[in-house]
Amino acid sequence: MSIRIKLAKTEQELSDVYRLRYQVYSELGQFAEKYDDVIVDVFDAIPSVANIIAYSDDVPIATIRVNLDTALKLPSDHTFDFTPYRDRITAEEQDAGRSQPVFASAGMLAIAAEWRNRRNVFAGLLRMAVDIGHMLGVTHIVATVNDETAGIYERLGWERLSQPVPMGDLGVNISPFATPMAPMYHWAFGMFREKKDLLEQFSGCFTWYLVDKGSKIFSQGEPGHEAYLITKGGIDITCFHEASDRTLHLARLGPGDMFGELSLIDSSERSATAVASRNTELIVISRDVFWEKSSENPAQLKAMMQVLSARLRDANNLSMIYAYASLEERLSYFVKMLRKSAVEDVRSPGLLRAKLTVQEFADMSHASLEEAERFLQKLHAEDKLEYSKHQITFFEGRES
Repeated sequence: MSIRIKLAKTEQELSDVYRLRYQVYSELGQFAEKYDDVIVDVFDAIPSVANIIAYSDDVPIATIRVNLDTALKLPSDHTFDFTPYRDRITAEEQDAGRSQPVFASAGMLAIAAEWRNRRNVFAGLLRMAVDIGHMLGVTHIVATVNDETAGIYERLGWERLSQPVPMGDLGVNISPFATPMAPMYHWAFGMFREKKDLLEQFSGCFTWYLVDKGSKIFSQGEPGHEAYLITKGGIDITCFHEASDRTLHLARLGPGDMFGELSLIDSSERSATAVASRNTELIVISRDVFWEKSSENPAQLKAMMQVLSARLRDANNLSMIYAYASLEERLSYFVKMLRKSAVEDVRSPGLLRAKLTVQEFADMSHASLEEAERFLQKLHAEDKLEYSKHQITFFEGRES
């Protein structure tokens, strides 16, 4: 199963947003009497609004809205008084000699019932909302959320501004939350430390693609028109070699990696096949967007050429590792690659976390599970890393 998340731009996409809101909220017993078939308000008419929508097989399944501060203030301001928070942040920014803060709100979250337990759906919506906010220059985000989902925001490190507030007409309690943009951007894109410039240049132009384990992203020989960056999960790259009648495993990619980028340059057939090795989240850049942005700013084309150059060097190194390296050398190589793409833990400075299982690390290294565990145990004994069921944690400054 695959899910596409995008900015709603067409009349049909916006209609899908408004109808999905009504479907979800009326099922929850909210707004049904106030609206008829669609939920739309004055904040949907403001030019700076961004409505994000997710589709599964062309069926709308989830949406969220991002609003930039205006003279009308924000939708969240109409359900909770954020003035004390706004004043505090403004004073802090002035005292630090920084510019006036730019506030935005995230809201109108609506996820169809059968998709609410899929955490990657909400995460994908939120990552795209963060990207849109970053493009708009947002420094701080506020939101009023159903208290039943407050735990999600607490785990993300948002600040709760008061105890739950009852909303009598809706029959629910809402909780006001706020956060600076910086830690949210780090959460969403921290795995792309080496591609920061690329992300900056294409901010606001991405779509998101969520796929289940085993899903084929593209096949060898088919035309390509998109490149992908992995935010979560993993991708296996394979190639069928006619001369030997064998399928060659070229790479197992993880968070922070990019693939399919040659399709941004030309329309040649794909040279390999890409399959999700586990449930995976991808950022998608289309060729049309790439060339449109590159024509506006040639520096973007230069940045992509640098990425391509680095990727070709990596691919060459990888093929040599698989072909000639010993087991110890392969394991060492992939530990270094994981450390390079690991994301800094914002709550524990000095720790870098790579989210994957030991089995996935073993598969990546073409090693058995026992061999991979022995190697990680040795590095743990040397106080270079620690590992658990779902992640490997590196200690900053201690080379593995």
